[in-house]
Amino acid sequence: MEDLEAVKRVLPDTPVLANTGVKHATVADVLAVADGCIVGSALKVGGDTWAAVDPARAADFMDKVRAAR
Repeated sequence: MEDLEAVKRVLPDTPVLANTGVKHATVADVLAVADGCIVGSALKVGGDTWAAVDPARAADFMDKVRAAR
């Protein structure tokens, strides 16, 4: 978060995306600073990078995104 905040301070008008560590528990904090995020394993079955996307996890994640926005 410190790096993300530092980049946003220096480039306030440039879209900044978080690309790691964004999970259900952190997405609200990340989106308070970043303009968006790249999400991978947080949406996958069992949190496994190589597994398929879990529709229920994805829906829950997006509920949290909408609440944060």
